[in-house]
Amino acid sequence: MKKIKFPKYFIFIFWITFVNLLVLFIRNQILDFKIDDTLMLNLFHGFLPLVFAFLLKQFYDKLNSFFFWLFTLVWVLYYPNSPYMISGLKHIAATPKEFQNYDTLIIFSLAMLSLFYGLISLKIMYNLFRKRHGKKFANLIITITLLLSCLGFYMGRVLFLFSADFFKHPIKVIKLVWNGLFPIGDNLSTYAIMFLFGGVQLMLIIMFKDVNDIETDSIITKEEN
Repeated sequence: MKKIKFPKYFIFIFWITFVNLLVLFIRNQILDFKIDDTLMLNLFHGFLPLVFAFLLKQFYDKLNSFFFWLFTLVWVLYYPNSPYMISGLKHIAATPKEFQNYDTLIIFSLAMLSLFYGLISLKIMYNLFRKRHGKKFANLIITITLLLSCLGFYMGRVLFLFSADFFKHPIKVIKLVWNGLFPIGDNLSTYAIMFLFGGVQLMLIIMFKDVNDIETDSIITKEEN
């Protein structure tokens, strides 16, 4: 049996997750009200895409095409949960004014952590797709995943559906989504929220992707005599 090897970045993920959860725990112990009961659940769901991607990478050589794409489908269904948490700041409205600044920072930190999970899973899956089918195909699948994540955001934030609902009540989910999308003229708000979420997500992905270029830019890093 193949021994699972955890990469070094998992240690970093563990510690930043631990610190975030510790801060949230301390906050809830000090104050007599919680930020939102769904925060922990949403963070867990945001972590799952990274788990699925990591397992796919670990057992890549043992999976035939059928199981590879089956587990890829599961990853695609759960991926929207990671960037979904960037909309969690809406819960600030339930916090008394004197504590809103603190809760804003806590929720923002948890949202960025969840987004970080998703971005790492994207990178892992992109490398697997590129290894299996080439760079162009990998770009296509990742693009489709990002587009579907916009729909997933709408389903979670507006329809209050979970990824697991696809497996529990597939027909019901399809009907709800269809009625929310069509006719287009009667559901412009649906497309507006998906477009805005897609734009924000794309902007964040580009910033995270290109941040290393700053370190290698000779114009910026070159020492002046």
